[in-house]
Amino acid sequence: MKRIGSTAWRVEVSDDGRLFSLGVRTEAGREYEVMLGTVDSTPILSDLLSEMTRVHQTLPPRTFEPGAGPHHPKSQPLHPMSSRVEHHNGVPIIVHDFGGTILKVRIDPEELRQSLLRHEETPSEQA
Repeated sequence: MKRIGSTAWRVEVSDDGRLFSLGVRTEAGREYEVMLGTVDSTPILSDLLSEMTRVHQTLPPRTFEPGAGPHHPKSQPLHPMSSRVEHHNGVPIIVHDFGGTILKVRIDPEELRQSLLRHEETPSEQA
């Protein structure tokens, strides 16, 4: 188990990539294990992230202490097997394939362009 704050978690993936389990230990000490197939994982992950987005849209922007959350030294970007841009109902989306789990993220091309420009203008701050 790995600890993040007061919560512990573990992920195991079968050798054929068809099944994975997510184990979570709560603050109360109870441990739960969820078995997911790669076919099932996309709707579960999409629903979870969509619900998190819905809730956090009504809250003030989240800030993290130094060394916590995305600033944690072990926090690393995800590396999908492949990525591509598609259109869904006329809206551009980025499709990330993690080897059986597909994550589709709606994008605003202008917002993405502005963000990339800011990144190119200040590369020394990103290092």
